[in-house]
Amino acid sequence: MANASDSGPLCDRSKDRSTGVVPLWTALLVIVALVWGNSFIAIKHVVEHVTPLELVAVRFVPTALTFAALLLPGHGRKIWWMVRSDGWRLALLGLTGAVLYNAFLGWGATHVAAGTASLIIALNPTFVYVLSVIFLSERFAWHRALGLIVAFGGLFIIIRWGSGRAVTLDDVRYTLITMLAPVCWAVYTVSAKKLVGDYPPLLVVGVAMMFAGLFSLAFVRPALIARLPALPVSFWWAALFLAWPCTVFAFSVWFGALEGMPASRVASFVYLVPMFAVTFSRWLLNEPITPALVIGAAVLVGGVWLASRRC
Repeated sequence: MANASDSGPLCDRSKDRSTGVVPLWTALLVIVALVWGNSFIAIKHVVEHVTPLELVAVRFVPTALTFAALLLPGHGRKIWWMVRSDGWRLALLGLTGAVLYNAFLGWGATHVAAGTASLIIALNPTFVYVLSVIFLSERFAWHRALGLIVAFGGLFIIIRWGSGRAVTLDDVRYTLITMLAPVCWAVYTVSAKKLVGDYPPLLVVGVAMMFAGLFSLAFVRPALIARLPALPVSFWWAALFLAWPCTVFAFSVWFGALEGMPASRVASFVYLVPMFAVTFSRWLLNEPITPALVIGAAVLVGGVWLASRRC
């Protein structure tokens, strides 16, 4: 790898190539944010027909099979070496970043509005920062701690006043359940730090999703198989949307973009996800957008942005 101080025609040509592909990656990342924003709507529809654990199965069995078909033919030996060397870490990624994350999100989606769920998931970077300080010896910063407080203040506004109705005990309970999803994602992110330094990131994700598919088989029961033929076409569209565009396509684009753009710029596209989720939830599910929801969302996203800043 060349040093930052390197100069000359070779660096100029490399810079020209990277500059030329940035608009393409930018367009693809906007599509990824749009897809992820609509994933909350798809999850809400799927759990109308199956349990949250069955949601995990119908999403990650196809995902695992797709990643296996894409990666094993060309990278079989590398993947075998990864599994032999770091199998338990890869399995942990599949368990936390896919199985548990989606189980808690699906459980929460049985009660929490899709737009609200997307805003809760937007807390991901705050939990990642907390775990990074605890387990990765990341430097504590007061402005990032302030961002945590602001973000959770925004969440309080959303839960307390965002729906435009009185808050019940179930609202609080299912909000806390949904919050376990970004906690799981933070564990996934922190656990992946070492692996993505040792192996190609897309292979790490692909193998982790294969493990997730294996774990998901535990939730494939005869009762589920018997119900599948009678489920509506909309269910299958939603399930396959979660498996392919939301997972296989989105993760492939995400890690491809990281190789051609600065990580901070790629990460900034995450802030589009709640906007798309709230907008399409209003359009497709008729979920209300109240002034308190808008204010709470702005406070929460602002807090997450502050907590994500490194300087």
